[in-house]
Amino acid sequence: MTIRPIWNTQGVAKSALVLVGIFVSGLAAVAGSAQPGTFTLTGSMNTARSNHTATLLPTGEVLVTGGLGANGVYSVLASAELYDPKKGKWSVTGSMSVVRTDFTATLLQNGEVLVAGGTDYAIHCWATSELYDPSTGQWRPTGSMTQPRCLHSATLLPNGDVLVSGGVNSVYNNSNPTVASSEIYNPSTGEWTATGSLNDDRASAATLLLESGEVLTAGGYSNVGNGAVNTYLTSAELYNPSTGAWSLTTSMLPGASLPSTPVLLSNGDVLIADDHQFYDPTTATWTATGALPTGVGLWNATILDNGEVLATGSLCKSSKFYSCTPTPVSFLYSVSGNSWSQTGSMSYVLSYATMTLLPSGDALVAGGRTRNLGTLSLAELYTP
Repeated sequence: MTIRPIWNTQGVAKSALVLVGIFVSGLAAVAGSAQPGTFTLTGSMNTARSNHTATLLPTGEVLVTGGLGANGVYSVLASAELYDPKKGKWSVTGSMSVVRTDFTATLLQNGEVLVAGGTDYAIHCWATSELYDPSTGQWRPTGSMTQPRCLHSATLLPNGDVLVSGGVNSVYNNSNPTVASSEIYNPSTGEWTATGSLNDDRASAATLLLESGEVLTAGGYSNVGNGAVNTYLTSAELYNPSTGAWSLTTSMLPGASLPSTPVLLSNGDVLIADDHQFYDPTTATWTATGALPTGVGLWNATILDNGEVLATGSLCKSSKFYSCTPTPVSFLYSVSGNSWSQTGSMSYVLSYATMTLLPSGDALVAGGRTRNLGTLSLAELYTP
């Protein structure tokens, strides 16, 4: 059993329990100064980790939290650390009260970070949540969710509340059931309250706040009524904060599997890079993007300051499962041309990493795992 994460551009990390075969190559060192469109190594983390979360703080630092350590699925972490872009170095900060992976991390309007749910892979998912205060470098408990969740989505709403939806409520109970329920976290009270449920129970969905203030969730998987068998979804729906209700919208194009990072484009559309399609909220339609080289599957994406989208991960996608050799090549998506072009290669081929756009315009890729080298503490920067 392998864990596949999906990240969003708001610093939220999610992962799905799916059977995948991943082939990765070793580490290739990168020397010299950064050149445009290239990756260069930066300071390494203090702890090797994958399946973690990465959150850009108002200070410009990046908070990396939890995930899986060097011993894989049985080594879930509670530790956290900070990346200082000015120094290119990592420093240890306060640890969470419990170990977590498959959880979410959301930057609140007051600058604190809310982590919710997740699991230690022992028995169940957590309902607990806690807050990181950048001014003290410490975590403190806050209210617990109305039910345990792993592999769920978390979205900061315009009013400062956090919407959590879907996921699974248990890890190792054979059926690993997905859920449709949603709830709201109020930072001023520290309490969670139930809100409208999804039309389709789903986990590991692509979820993003639209310019309209609605929340789009698309794809993911469901296994209710199927035991441990996952059904990949193409359905999509919208959450209206004013009514607290979800409504179905047009389904994704056929062939969608577990979606990668959803990215809000400069024109208000939503790009899901891995499935090579985008959603237009004004017409409620999905459209295919320009073609990529045959077999390429994109894993991680973020929008750059120039409006282009950097997509990395470079997992070779031959079907819903991964069974071909990946390369470290990354791609840029042009909104105006609806086309992809090749850009710099990562210094190592990995999965389960995070990617964060820094105030400088560079993108930080941190941690991850390779087949040959295991879990890594390395990090690198993409200079556009």
